[in-house]
Amino acid sequence: MSKKSVHTTTVRKGVAKSNTVKLVKTANTAIHFEPILHEGGVRGRLIKYKKTSAKTWDELKPSNFNTHTLGSMEKVVVELSTEATTTLFNELQSRENIVDQGIPDGKAEYIVARKSDVLVINDGNKRAILKQILEEGLSDEYWNLIAESQPELANRLASGHIQHVRAKTVSELKRRLTQGFPETSGPSSWQSWIYENHWLFGVNYQEPLEKQKINLQGVMPDYLFPRIDGFVDLLEIKLPTHKVIAPDSSHPGSFRWTAETTKAIGQVVFYLAEIERQQLEIEAHIFNRLNRSVSMLKPRAFILIGNSEDWSSQERAGLRRLNHALHGIEVMTYRELIHRGEAFLMKSKPKAEHTNFDDEIPF
Repeated sequence: MSKKSVHTTTVRKGVAKSNTVKLVKTANTAIHFEPILHEGGVRGRLIKYKKTSAKTWDELKPSNFNTHTLGSMEKVVVELSTEATTTLFNELQSRENIVDQGIPDGKAEYIVARKSDVLVINDGNKRAILKQILEEGLSDEYWNLIAESQPELANRLASGHIQHVRAKTVSELKRRLTQGFPETSGPSSWQSWIYENHWLFGVNYQEPLEKQKINLQGVMPDYLFPRIDGFVDLLEIKLPTHKVIAPDSSHPGSFRWTAETTKAIGQVVFYLAEIERQQLEIEAHIFNRLNRSVSMLKPRAFILIGNSEDWSSQERAGLRRLNHALHGIEVMTYRELIHRGEAFLMKSKPKAEHTNFDDEIPF
């Protein structure tokens, strides 16, 4: 880092002298600038020195051009090189910045450096500074420093960050339900989004296994959901625009599955039968291909379909009764997924004393 110091010392109210700026130095001469800071800006004097025979630096006479009477054809020339002129300009500018901030009483020291090398931190800009650290690609170094020096704070910050990201995920899910995303095609599909945000299904589940990565075509559902106990559940994803249940006209007050849901249930029943028939083969294939040990014994299956946001209490009760009649299969809606996410956020919400992010930033 290229940096230097500027010192100021008050000589009277609103006026301070600053350290000398050395502009030119040769074997026998030198030119210095002695700045004075005041409320109106910066003034000062240029002084030229020479080295005497005693090898000391003495100020050349006359020392003050303002009191030196020049003849009609006389002039005083103080020549500055490009380098010296640049130095003078930069030094004047740095002291002008000090004047803009207000001249402090007594003695003070300022660090002058390139903007990219310095972070000026105060209570009003802590959030902006942290954002700058992250945008400059220094987050790993910053995080490691906190983890080493303040591990408890690192844990709280990590928990708070996860909570923030998951709250944004729930909000994004609500927004997505108002738009038309495809079921399986492309990075914005529901299948891709659910894969990235599988935590919504609960802490009992680990990162899901995609059908494409397992490479067992025709047998597998959209995802296998390994549980933390080593067993596996299944997830079949359908569109939130599908209707899930409909009134059963032959039995007033009751409900039946729609054609879309019935088709999805039929698919899952087939998956479960195939998995039971090929259990050992599938387990070995997953281990050989992904180096993961799982048990495909009696998996449960979930079908994500439809949106129950505007459902009546009778419709919600109807879905529960229909689910109860299924064996090892549960149909759930995207609205239920939102409720799960919101419940998880409430349960994992940090304690009140740790919710002030500004107080947690370690500077």
